[in-house]
Amino acid sequence: MRRLKKSLAGLLRARSVIVASWILLLPLGGCVTGDVVVGLRPYEAQARERRIPAEPSAKVRIEAVKDARSDAVGGLIGERTVFDKPMGSIALSPLPTDVIAQMLRTELVQMGSTAVNSAEEFTISAQLRKFQIVTPNTALYWDINGAIELNLAVTAHGEKKHDANYVVDCTDRTYASPNEEIIGKVVSACVGALGAKLRGDATLARLIRGR
Repeated sequence: MRRLKKSLAGLLRARSVIVASWILLLPLGGCVTGDVVVGLRPYEAQARERRIPAEPSAKVRIEAVKDARSDAVGGLIGERTVFDKPMGSIALSPLPTDVIAQMLRTELVQMGSTAVNSAEEFTISAQLRKFQIVTPNTALYWDINGAIELNLAVTAHGEKKHDANYVVDCTDRTYASPNEEIIGKVVSACVGALGAKLRGDATLARLIRGR
């Protein structure tokens, strides 16, 4: 009789766990559906990083950033998911290539260059290899994981001077469904981290400053 009671009690506990799990899962599945368009504010360089060049600045022409992503096109940067099931796309406005172009121009000017359309001393071309957001989740929370990869090439009069590959990752966690605001914070953090990588490129800085 005691064994029977223990077995019944065990079954009841298991049933309670299953019911509780479904209660937790229902809100996740019900509130994450739908496409999201993340509007990003204009990029701003970090004020404390700004430097005034001691010498005349180099004239730099920045070519249009090429979209070389293999997993997305246009403004698409990912999709929201619930346990790997797609629940809606994530798009970025402005386009990822435009966001990167603005970051490049802002940071290069702050590093001491002058952006020009002709009579340049250096030409900078960039390929966007990755600009991605993924949203893996558990029954309790979502992780918002962002990743950007950018290839940069600097040439002077047709001669290659510098090649660089910048890779950044950023993440945040939310206990509510990942909306535009939460995803936007991760995207902004990733773009800011990419700007920091650019500022930290000593070879690029020496080229621009003529040292």
